[in-house]
Amino acid sequence: MTARVVEDELAGLRRLTVSGERAEVFHALGAAAASEVREILTGLPEGEALRRFAATPAGHAAVERVLAPTRGRHPEEYRDALELAAGAGIDPDFLLLANLRGDLGGDDGVGCSDLAWRGSSSFLAHNEDGAPALDGRLVLLTLAVDGEAAVTVQWYPGFLPCNTFVVTGHGLAWGINHIQVARPAAAPGRHFVARGLQRQPDLDSAVRYLTENPSAGGFAYTIGEFSTGRIVTVEAAAGRTASVEEQPLLWHTNHLRYLTDDTPTATTAETPTGGVRDLGHREESVARGKVLGELPLPESPDARWFLDVLTTDVYRSAVGDDPLLTLCTSVVDLTSGSVTFQARGNAPATFPVDVLS
Repeated sequence: MTARVVEDELAGLRRLTVSGERAEVFHALGAAAASEVREILTGLPEGEALRRFAATPAGHAAVERVLAPTRGRHPEEYRDALELAAGAGIDPDFLLLANLRGDLGGDDGVGCSDLAWRGSSSFLAHNEDGAPALDGRLVLLTLAVDGEAAVTVQWYPGFLPCNTFVVTGHGLAWGINHIQVARPAAAPGRHFVARGLQRQPDLDSAVRYLTENPSAGGFAYTIGEFSTGRIVTVEAAAGRTASVEEQPLLWHTNHLRYLTDDTPTATTAETPTGGVRDLGHREESVARGKVLGELPLPESPDARWFLDVLTTDVYRSAVGDDPLLTLCTSVVDLTSGSVTFQARGNAPATFPVDVLS
């Protein structure tokens, strides 16, 4: 049986829906977006530096410290990447390397913003911030793999569909924020861990999965559950995790808030001591976090309030020293079961979450 690919548009985003057997789905996805996969991966600004690093003895060892546990602990997700590369007709080693670039150390602290609210109504909102070269290339992708609940993810062609904003058929939604790790753990790549998260059946299982599946690099996950309205933030960085369930307001940008001084392997804002390196654009992340943390709180915010905050207060336009653009703002009303997308340059569009499954 050959996977089925349907292409249309939703909320100003190109939408792909791919259904069928798992390997065939990822092969067909690579084939359907082959030109974008090749253009994005060959155009990576750090691409040549990654290749040179991986070709050195130290670089090869660093890559294997991540790839070996990835193959061992996340074999299905690893095969997803290989099928994606095969379908797109691109070198699988480079596609894997590109997907591991956040697990090899470095000095890049840029990324996205998340804001959430738990009250009589619950909301989760995410700004997907990416490089200007990715403007217009963000794809709304629905994966309907045989025997699994459907997953919709905002997808950058060439990468595993996992590292952005996600809604699953299990009734979960989350945004992911990049956390730069100075000294990664000998653990699976964070993209492969995040892809596996999409199969978790409920919020408690999702938190337990992240706790039991450490990653080499760092992500912060802000996860909401439609059935209960609960929202949890999980920081996973350099082989360690911390989870926090706060209310009413939760926020996260691109520095650690909960794994702090006893985690001298990742960049933090609150405790830049004890061996922690001050990486990249940490100050910019702290500034966005300060804006979100000091918002005047309404008694009962609605989806429009979250949309207004994320499209004004922390909206990014690649001006000055800021290297990123806000490519899409997403707001999930966990209580009513609706999702609002506002892609860059488009009006907001709201629809029932069932549209994504």
